[in-house]
Amino acid sequence: MQSNPSWFSKTRLQSLIAIAISSCVHLLLGLTLALMLIGARGRDGNSLKLAIASLDNAEEDAELSLTIDPPPVSPEEQMDPAVELTISTDISFAVSTSGASIGGGNTGGNSASVIALAAGAGGGEEAATKPAKSRASFFGANAEGNRFVFVIDSSGSMRGPRWEALCKELIRAIKSLSPDQEFFVISFDSFAHPMFGVPPPRGKFLKAIDKNVDRLQNWIRSVQLGNNTLPSAAVGLAMKLKPDAIFLLSDGEILDSTLNDLRVWNRKKTDEGEVKAAIPIHTVLLHSQIGYAALESIANENGGTFTPVQPH
Repeated sequence: MQSNPSWFSKTRLQSLIAIAISSCVHLLLGLTLALMLIGARGRDGNSLKLAIASLDNAEEDAELSLTIDPPPVSPEEQMDPAVELTISTDISFAVSTSGASIGGGNTGGNSASVIALAAGAGGGEEAATKPAKSRASFFGANAEGNRFVFVIDSSGSMRGPRWEALCKELIRAIKSLSPDQEFFVISFDSFAHPMFGVPPPRGKFLKAIDKNVDRLQNWIRSVQLGNNTLPSAAVGLAMKLKPDAIFLLSDGEILDSTLNDLRVWNRKKTDEGEVKAAIPIHTVLLHSQIGYAALESIANENGGTFTPVQPH
C-alpha cells in the first residue's frame, strides 16, 4: 500500500512543534523553580540573607546580602527552544553588625574583628584605634606604664615637713593608680629598705587596693630616718623588678655612684645599634637646691624628667 506524502509531512511537523513547546515549558518551569528556591523577592533581583555570628559577641549578628539579577529575556527567546538560556549573576555582599560597619566605617564596641566578604576584589584595612596608655603621677612628674617603683629618700634631712609632704603625695599617687597598675616602694638612706622589709624577688608589685594602701601607710609610719643619701642600692633593687618606670626622690646631695652605676645597669641597644635607657627614671628634688645637678643628670641620661618641687 502506498503512503500519502502530504499526510506524513503534516504529522511530522505537528510532532516537532509539540516537542518544541514542551521543551520551552519545561525550561521555564525549571527557571521558575530555581528562583523560588533561593527565596526570590523584590522587583529587580532576589536576596538571600544569611546570619553570620559575630566573632566576639554571639548576640551581634552580621547580615550578608547576596543579589542575583538575571538578564531580561524577550518573549520570542522564551518561546524558542533553540535559544541557549544563560544567567549572568551580579553578586554583591554587604556585612553589618550592631557595633561595626564595613566600607569606610568605624569599628565600635568590643568586637576584635569583623568578617569582610567581597566578590573579585580585595578588602581594605581599617585603622585600629590605639588605646590610651596608662599613667602615674608623682609630684607633677608623669610616667607611662602599668608597673612603677617609687624610690624615696629616708635620710635624716627629710625629717619634718619634707617627710610629711612626701608621705602625703606618695599615698595620693598610689591611690590614683588604675586597677591594672601596680606599685612597689623602696626607701634609702645608708641602706636600701624595700617595703615591708621584703626585697625582690620575694617582694613583688602590689595592686593599689585599699588593703595594700593601708599596709603601705603603716609601713611608712614605721620607717626610721637614717644617715646619708645613698640611693644606688635602692635603685639597683628597683631595676631587678623590671618596672615600666622608676620615680627617684631626694632632698640632698647624692653621695654615692648612682649616676655612674646607671650608665652600666640601665642601658640597652636598639635594633638600629643605638644605646639608650632601658627603664625611664624620673627624678624629683624635694624642697631643696642641693643635689640639683645630680638628679637632673640622672633624669636626662635615663629617659626621664626632672622635677624640682618648692615648698608651698
